[in-house]
Amino acid sequence: MLNIILIYIILIFLVLRFSVTVFNFLSNPKLGNYGKHFTDKVSILIDAAADRGGLLNLLTAIQQQDYQNIEVIIDHSNSETYADVISFCINDPRFRLIKKELNLLNPADEATGHYLLFLGVNTIVKKGLVNSLIYRTKVFDLALLSVIPTQSFSGFINYCLIPLNNFVLLNLTPLRLVRLSSSPVFSAGSNQCMFFNAAIYRKHQWEQRFKGKQPEALEVVKAVKQEAYKAETLLGSKMIYTDISGYTDAVFQKTGGLLLRKFGNNIFAALLYSLLVVAGPLFMLANYEYSLLILPVGLIFLTRIMISFLSGQHPLWNVLLHPLQMLLLMASLLFAIYGKTIQLLNKNN
Repeated sequence: MLNIILIYIILIFLVLRFSVTVFNFLSNPKLGNYGKHFTDKVSILIDAAADRGGLLNLLTAIQQQDYQNIEVIIDHSNSETYADVISFCINDPRFRLIKKELNLLNPADEATGHYLLFLGVNTIVKKGLVNSLIYRTKVFDLALLSVIPTQSFSGFINYCLIPLNNFVLLNLTPLRLVRLSSSPVFSAGSNQCMFFNAAIYRKHQWEQRFKGKQPEALEVVKAVKQEAYKAETLLGSKMIYTDISGYTDAVFQKTGGLLLRKFGNNIFAALLYSLLVVAGPLFMLANYEYSLLILPVGLIFLTRIMISFLSGQHPLWNVLLHPLQMLLLMASLLFAIYGKTIQLLNKNN
């Protein structure tokens, strides 16, 4: 009897996740190139301390944007400044370097644009991005538009681990409901691309609210919705990419940390999810009629295909590597949970 109850729970959770994936697939929550043109000033803010590898490539891509009324502020507080970056800023007065002193200066305070665009240094932006962000923000009166970049990666380890982030996101969160629902429960986002209405951003001082730390996009989206403003989260499609091929050294730890943050660092929720998604199918395999396994296997197969197309990833690789990816999902989550637990214990002591 207990086995039947557990099988029903696993199947119901699988059907619910499949339903969310179908909703995302049919609603197609991607940022499009809308072909509109604007002249509002946009301030682009980049934290060079996070990852300097692709900074010059990003600056060059921004310079080649079809949108010209911009200012680019590069915070290099905790990083070495290379001569080529300094030269780049000297040759184009729209680009400037700043350095926070004792964390007293917020780079956003230096911005003068009508909109603030926060970009990660490993992003690759395409022409039309800024115009499309402004168009979407104006049409739906958004305080925040967060865009999840399409992931660009290579290597077997990356193929096993990187797709897990979008897998968890797109079978748990109906992205269209981030804007359509006022509830903070429907929240998601990416720190790699966050586009704010500057007046609203300055009014609420997000950094001070989060005790001066760089807040996670998920928390910012929740905070925006709690203030009764509109927020939206979309997939980057072909408008913005993030190059994570260089993650090979610490990809396991980074993946686990990102997955845990998708659950708001809620250890119980992360454990329950991993048990239902990873251990659940194994339990069914051992206790379910083989002739009836076509239903869960079909749902998992279709889920991976739809998420792959939404994420711009190779569906065949994701289907073939699914068992290994699920094992690594549980392992990376457990590793992140262990690290988080140790951190909490040390803090309490």
